[in-house]
Amino acid sequence: MTVRVILVDDHPVVLAGLAALLDGVPDFELAGQARSASQALALVRERGPGVVVLDMGLPGMNGVALAERIFEAAPETRIVMLTHFEDPGHVQNALRTGIRGYVLKSSPGDKVIQAIKTVQGGGLYIDSELEEFRSEWVRRQAQRCVRDSAPPPAGALSHREAQVLRLAATGHSNKEIARRIGLGVKSVETYRYRACKKLLLHSRLDIIRYGAEQGWFLVPQDVD
Repeated sequence: MTVRVILVDDHPVVLAGLAALLDGVPDFELAGQARSASQALALVRERGPGVVVLDMGLPGMNGVALAERIFEAAPETRIVMLTHFEDPGHVQNALRTGIRGYVLKSSPGDKVIQAIKTVQGGGLYIDSELEEFRSEWVRRQAQRCVRDSAPPPAGALSHREAQVLRLAATGHSNKEIARRIGLGVKSVETYRYRACKKLLLHSRLDIIRYGAEQGWFLVPQDVD
């Protein structure tokens, strides 16, 4: 399956380098390049990419704010953030927004490729240079797994509701979920609606944030 990728950075040299990096990678298609938030949104609406590689420090609108606009325009899009910022606050803010990949600009280019592949597959990619943050994230995931193994409280999600919501949070459309778990699209829509109603989730972004809080995104070990 071909992954359509849009690159967003206000520096032409960076865009050229990223485009050269993607060139020749099997199953990757460069769907467009943008140097501003407005150009990026127009390209996303026009070309429907699977993944957007996004600079954190765009002039006029920071990358996190632009990511929220992209999710509103194209909810199924995955985003990889490319940035100089290494502090945990920036990483956490990005993940809460629903961004799936976080790669430092100082890292080798193959990490960008790995991040794109990971987020396209529904996972979460955090640069290995941020090892302290990654370790803490994994620790919290383990704690949540223990917590989630306890009997569910009254009013909790049913098995199907939780299954559908988890797949939705990790980027699957209703049609994809239906094929994956062997239900009709209407049934998936019903389970998704019930889950969102119980949890007071009102948008696609709310679902992604809830998934991040629940530790539903995996952190694979990348190769340096």
